[in-house]
Amino acid sequence: MPEPRCNVADRLTALAAARTESIAVVEANRGGYRTITFRELERDATLLARGLVAMGVKPGDRIALLVRPGLEFVTLVFALLRSGATLVLVDAGLGRQNILRCLAMTEPQGFVAIPLAHALRIASRKFPYAKLNVTVGRRWFWGGETLDSLRKIGERANAELPHTSADDHAAIVFTSGSTGPPKGVLYRHETFATQADEIQRQYGIEPGGIDLACFPLFGLFNVSMGVTTVLPEMDFSRPAAADPKKLLRAANDWKVTQAFASPAVWRNLSTHCERTGERIPTLQNVFSCGAPVPAKVIRRTLACVHPKAKLHTPYGATEALPVATIEAQEILTETAAKTDQGAGVCVGRKFDSIEWRVIRIRDDAIATMDEAEELPTGEIGELIVRGPQVSRTYLGDFNKAAKIIDGETVWHRVGDVGYFDDQQRFWYCGRKSQRVRHGNGDLFTEKVENVFADIPGVNRVALVGVPVNNLQRPALIFELAPSSSASNEEEVWELCRSINPNIENVWYGQHEIKGQESFTDWPYLLIHPKLPTDIRHNSKIQREKLAVWAEKQLAKRKTRSAARRG
Repeated sequence: MPEPRCNVADRLTALAAARTESIAVVEANRGGYRTITFRELERDATLLARGLVAMGVKPGDRIALLVRPGLEFVTLVFALLRSGATLVLVDAGLGRQNILRCLAMTEPQGFVAIPLAHALRIASRKFPYAKLNVTVGRRWFWGGETLDSLRKIGERANAELPHTSADDHAAIVFTSGSTGPPKGVLYRHETFATQADEIQRQYGIEPGGIDLACFPLFGLFNVSMGVTTVLPEMDFSRPAAADPKKLLRAANDWKVTQAFASPAVWRNLSTHCERTGERIPTLQNVFSCGAPVPAKVIRRTLACVHPKAKLHTPYGATEALPVATIEAQEILTETAAKTDQGAGVCVGRKFDSIEWRVIRIRDDAIATMDEAEELPTGEIGELIVRGPQVSRTYLGDFNKAAKIIDGETVWHRVGDVGYFDDQQRFWYCGRKSQRVRHGNGDLFTEKVENVFADIPGVNRVALVGVPVNNLQRPALIFELAPSSSASNEEEVWELCRSINPNIENVWYGQHEIKGQESFTDWPYLLIHPKLPTDIRHNSKIQREKLAVWAEKQLAKRKTRSAARRG
């Protein structure tokens, strides 16, 4: 007996029957809107899937999807999943060379892409196996099918769609590369199905809702839950640059009831609303994902939506999503105060389908769970997780460093460090690779930076380690607000002292030196014009880049100081 069919795209069929003329996807387009109903989406995705099968796409074939977010993107995701293909997704913000490198790693059998992507495919000469190609837009000299011709093939062929089971590969999704090279994560059909189930169950999402989706792939989950997806007019590869006016227009034109965006979007949108008095009065479920969201951004955001709205911050990674969640009121009434005192950021309790543990921090490979040391409540270590939504493998040579074998199952090393409290909530303290190591013990970014987060005139602060005599000395790098009264490092520190006269004791308390000063104890202070962030959410600070920058700045400072003494 074959394994039960598992494909999140199948849910569209039932929804199309129940919500025939309800709008499934809205695309903001040059001041107007394009729409597609659930019935139309079901029909088009089926035609395109049959066309893909008829043109030669076989189960497991890797097909790169390079299409701008919109109606075609959502339709093609469902069509590719139904065709049995493994769709390949890469962020446009990675840049041309990284995109080509990632795609070449997958050795795709074809491209479903806009004309520019096909031109790059041809010019790069990196894709000898890409014979199954579809152009979304005007096709030039490269041959293959267009969307219209693919639909016609689907109408004529009426091809039977393949059976897909839970363990079959559904997609290769690349990480953003915020702490290293982008890695290709293999998703199974069970991955997508579990993600949709867990998100719907945890947050009580019902058909009929309307979502402002500032992260396009979330549209897949919306459609599978019977929720209308509104894709606003924005550059999805640069969410921090999204125009708040355009977001508000789409949200209020369609009376959205929920919204999904990164902290960078909520920061800019809530600042705009605070300044102008504009609101999204129908918005009742707010989701912020991609990086910790500051308490001040939570307060501003809740002030500009429905008075009974809830704000959720799901926690996870490309390799494991969702893992945990926490709601705003728990943050504002309890955990935020502890975060300000250096406790780290509480990301909440785990989803029911997840198992998790905190183990002793190690920078080498851990082959089996026999080699891992589980830590008690309250002790900082690295987080590992397993569950049906957790990836089992990467493309390429990344598995050894990130996966732990436990009998028939695989644990994923998330790369985050933190601890469990007595309520089994996880407190995130930073990325393992970004901790600052020196003779007096490790410093963790989220424990340190949040002590300085609410200094007036300071937008953000980053902790990095600068090499000094085979050790690391901490450096605090400040990004100042345009209105800041400070113009140099000494004035920044005076701002810190004005808020907390005992800031030196707070600093020492972070790494339990308690006044025992050595050359690595006290941080260098630097000012950066704009802290670099990840390309996917524009929210995670790229501390590796900052560490290199800081080392150069301190070398220049040392040279100038020596010149003055001379």
